[in-house]
Amino acid sequence: TGIFNRRKFSEVMQMELTRAKRYGSLLSVIILDVDHFKAINDTHGHNTGDMVLQKLAQVISSTLRDTDIFARWGGEEFIILAPCGESNQPNVMAERLRSAVENCIFGEVGKVTCSFGVTEFRFGDEQDTMINRADHNLYQAKNSGRNRVCFK
Repeated sequence: TGIFNRRKFSEVMQMELTRAKRYGSLLSVIILDVDHFKAINDTHGHNTGDMVLQKLAQVISSTLRDTDIFARWGGEEFIILAPCGESNQPNVMAERLRSAVENCIFGEVGKVTCSFGVTEFRFGDEQDTMINRADHNLYQAKNSGRNRVCFK
């Protein structure tokens, strides 16, 4: 699984949304954000912060399926599009990713955690509605203590 840019991610998501609408196939969006990333940059410097993001991308990429689309969304935020979701339980996939990150050592920084917002396609969804719902769930995860998955 390679890392897409935001534009390419949006193109692929539009194709997958069309498929989900037409065939009723499962489709999930997961947004993740590094917890307390500003503190990592402030304490260890921006070069170390960049290393954390690179290693995080490797950990996430190695945990995803070949069919999943992974992109940097902005800053320390990443997004995943999971077509034909995992038996309609995208929170299981997000929890596996959360655990993989939590169990990794990021050099001098040590442990790093991420919060995850998860949603799945609902009839009538467009790209923005799905992304906004996943983003809302991400904020719920952060406001509920971080290092967790929120799926509503």
